Amino acid sequence: MTNDLIRDYDMSKHNQTCLDIINESGVGSYSLIIGKSSYGTNRQFLFGSELKGLMIDIQLCINDYVEKLSMSKVLLTSSWFNILGKDDLVKKHQHSDSWDNVESSVVSGAYYPYVEENSCPLLFGDGSIKEVLNGLLVIFPSWLEHWTNPNQSDKRITVSFNTIRKDVYLERSKK
Repeated sequence: MTNDLIRDYDMSKHNQTCLDIINESGVGSYSLIIGKSSYGTNRQFLFGSELKGLMIDIQLCINDYVEKLSMSKVLLTSSWFNILGKDDLVKKHQHSDSWDNVESSVVSGAYYPYVEENSCPLLFGDGSIKEVLNGLLVIFPSWLEHWTNPNQSDKRITVSFNTIRKDVYLERSKK
């Protein structure tokens, strides 16, 4: 099992600000989501000035995660939000095929600014199940498959993100 690679953090102090921004944002559809998503229209959700505090705190959690696992430093590179209603779901997927694929995400995560009672848990390919709570941030390796079953609540909101190795980012920014 890889559940020692799945770590939780508390981001609840950011819930209301994040929800306010989501309520003002446009959504569309995305092939991995039966529900609503900003993935097709805005993959830089956390990079707006109103969410700077949340973005910094998520990066600090990412730093803690990679330090505890003795990994190379990584930087937050993309983010989006998904809204699941009743019977909506996230299809099985992963964000990378290995820890060392320099062209794809190394660490991914999901922050839950709003979940109602009976919201579907986050399921992982290693058999781990993460019950979601308001304010929960879950960080995991990008290669780990994850998905949900159909949601049983009326609303479940997730802010998801990917990262890139810091050395790769710095090398690319020189070009």
